[in-house]
Amino acid sequence: MSYGAGTGPALIVFDLGGTWWRSAVVSSSGALVDHERHPAVTKAGTGSNVATLRELMVQFLLTHTRRLLELHPDVTDVGISVGAATNGHTGQILASAPLWGDNADPFDLRATLCENDSPVRWWVVNDVTGLALAIANRPEVRAMGAKTVAAVTVSSGIAARTIDVESGQVVLDRVHGMQGEIGHLPAIAAVPPSGDLAVCDCGAAGHVSAIASGKAIDRQLAQLAGVVGVDAGTDPPLARLRASLETNNPHAEAFLDSVTAPLARALLYLLAIDARIDHVFLSGGVVDTLADHYMSSVYRCLEAEGLYLVSTHQPTVFRDRISRLDSDGLDPLRGAGLFACTQSLSATARPGGRKH
Repeated sequence: MSYGAGTGPALIVFDLGGTWWRSAVVSSSGALVDHERHPAVTKAGTGSNVATLRELMVQFLLTHTRRLLELHPDVTDVGISVGAATNGHTGQILASAPLWGDNADPFDLRATLCENDSPVRWWVVNDVTGLALAIANRPEVRAMGAKTVAAVTVSSGIAARTIDVESGQVVLDRVHGMQGEIGHLPAIAAVPPSGDLAVCDCGAAGHVSAIASGKAIDRQLAQLAGVVGVDAGTDPPLARLRASLETNNPHAEAFLDSVTAPLARALLYLLAIDARIDHVFLSGGVVDTLADHYMSSVYRCLEAEGLYLVSTHQPTVFRDRISRLDSDGLDPLRGAGLFACTQSLSATARPGGRKH
């Protein structure tokens, strides 16, 4: 489940998140080159209808694939990591609250791309699955001796994936091909937000993402900044929250605990139900920006609840088994490359394998 020098041709990769759209090439040595970042084209950001947004996504992929093919003409495969609930068996996108709001009409991105005249094969994977693949491929993670790890992202959306480190297998719902959409679980919050603040991007009220995602935190800070001691300014809300936390402001700390609590509860259930999980890695824009402050808040919330009997015998269980991923934020790109590599090899090995 890895690629290295001399193992094959380069791959074009994309990561289509709710904040940024990234493109790059994974060289045969595994290095990311020709990386570019563009603002994501979303319903919240543009107000466009979903059909238009999907067409813009397709055109973005085609345009940048052509550009990168001019630089790397030997590329035959393109891996796409997308921030959307995806049927992992088929690659069909089922919904994406960060990208397309409350629309839940399935979209076969891969089939649409294959309709265009292109010399490449397209492979689509959920971004958190891509993240999990990249984590499982890290030498330091393999050196831990962990058999199963969970990747959790907290950014414009929230989701988790568990993965078998040795095989790279992500277990999916046999019918719907999904796993780990914890951002759309009902949130249990000490002080639930009211009105529009409690509505998830998917349109439902009271989801974990409606309180704990980056967009949700921004919305709450827009109304509560003065109350929680976050100074006004031109910096992004999370950066201003971090500045307040660095002054040990108790109101900012209490606010952070209120938005991490729903995620902490989801992680508690994850560990209680799936005993195979040896370690959980947290990542994403919110985690990266708030760094140690975020992790301390998650630990406080988890330790206030405790893992039945386990916490009694191992009080440090959460600090031992949950950590912030040391990352440059590009792991979904690497995961898209890993996914495309394995899918391409599998397709080539099949008798009569087709280009798309």
